[in-house]
Amino acid sequence: MAKIQRTTRPKTEIPSSSMSDIAFLLLLFFMVSTVFVREKGLKVHMPKAAQIQKIPRKHSATIYVTRNDVISIDDFRVEIPQISMIMQRKLAEDFNVIACFRTDRDASYGTMADIMNQLREADVLRVSFEAKLKR
Repeated sequence: MAKIQRTTRPKTEIPSSSMSDIAFLLLLFFMVSTVFVREKGLKVHMPKAAQIQKIPRKHSATIYVTRNDVISIDDFRVEIPQISMIMQRKLAEDFNVIACFRTDRDASYGTMADIMNQLREADVLRVSFEAKLKR
C-alpha cells in the first residue's frame, strides 16, 4: 500500500477582516463613556482691568471668593484655616504654583487679608488677581 504525503501544510491565519470593526466599536465605547469635567467655580462678579496677561492653567491654583465670603480652591469649598495646608500641598506638587484670585468685587477686605496671610504661611508668594477686560 502506498503512502500519500501532503505536499503543503495548512496555513494558520488570523482573520483580520473584522479587526477594524472591533477597533471602531472600542473607540465608540470610550468616546461615549468618557466624562469631561467642567470647572464649576463660584458665581463672582469680576472687577474690570485695562490689560490682561494669561497665566498657564497647569501652574495655577484658583481661589474663588464670593461677596458672602464663601471660599473655594479649584472647585472645592474650604475654610480659611485650611488654606495654608492645601496650598502647601499644591506647592509641593508644583514649585511654580501661582495663587490666582477670582474674587467678587464686593468681597470683604478682611477675608482677602486672611487668605493672603494663609498664603504667606504656606510660602505661596506668587499671587495673581484675575479681572475681566474693560470694554
